[in-house]
Amino acid sequence: MNLRIGPVLLVAALGLAACGSDSDSPAADDSLPPVADGFQHPTGADEVVIQYAEVGGFMPREFAFQQTPNVLVSGDGRVFGPGAQIEIYPGPLLPAVQVQPITEEGIQAILAAADEAGMFAQIDYEQPTNIADASTAQVTINVDDQTYVHEAYALGLANPGGAGEETTPERQALADFIAQLMDLPTLVGAEQLGEQSLFEADEYGVEALVVDDLSVYGTDGIEPTVVDWPAEATVRLADASTCTVASAEEVGETLAAANQLTFFTDAGVTYQVLAKPILPGTDCG
Repeated sequence: MNLRIGPVLLVAALGLAACGSDSDSPAADDSLPPVADGFQHPTGADEVVIQYAEVGGFMPREFAFQQTPNVLVSGDGRVFGPGAQIEIYPGPLLPAVQVQPITEEGIQAILAAADEAGMFAQIDYEQPTNIADASTAQVTINVDDQTYVHEAYALGLANPGGAGEETTPERQALADFIAQLMDLPTLVGAEQLGEQSLFEADEYGVEALVVDDLSVYGTDGIEPTVVDWPAEATVRLADASTCTVASAEEVGETLAAANQLTFFTDAGVTYQVLAKPILPGTDCG
């Protein structure tokens, strides 16, 4: 779903437990076949079966850039979501993303719930006009060679008369389905999910902003740190004024070692770098 604006922020941090043994957690197969009598869905490692994200809304640039999906199920049987967050400043530059395997049976349970909720349809949701600067709930489903995209602005906020109650049956159905997605152990059964671990990306999206005056950064005696951008990196910061994909092999260690007050010099220019892992089925945007 812009990480340096004050002394205390929610920041991506600690990785979660490493994957368990093969005997007690489902394995993510690189080529899971669709079930013959079940819902057909993409099976590639870089394909999305279902994704829920909160998009848009008013937030600082750093937060918007690094926002990750709340739930993303990839075709090869993995579930991605935001990693552990702690209140500390400056925290790690990279947002933490957790991943865990899910069985084909678990994927089928999610798709069955989506079907029951009426999500296998293109729905025109009522968009409230009495709320400003809220995000839009976006659910994307790829099933049976069809793509369904559901977008509802200010979901959960549009009915001032009753918390948790929506203004139309369609909005309520979407809100209820999202609540199910956010509690996968209950929806699919805990036995269909493996252990969570910290996702290690193959690629990162980076965006570089020229910094003319470092004195405006840092508070409470915490001073910024300036380091060199990797000389071997194919992506040069002067070319990354908008989101640009860089390989983890070239920049991963540098980004992992940085925090929110780490700045980078490249060709004599100092930059603030925004960075995020590229998840399956997503791009730099």
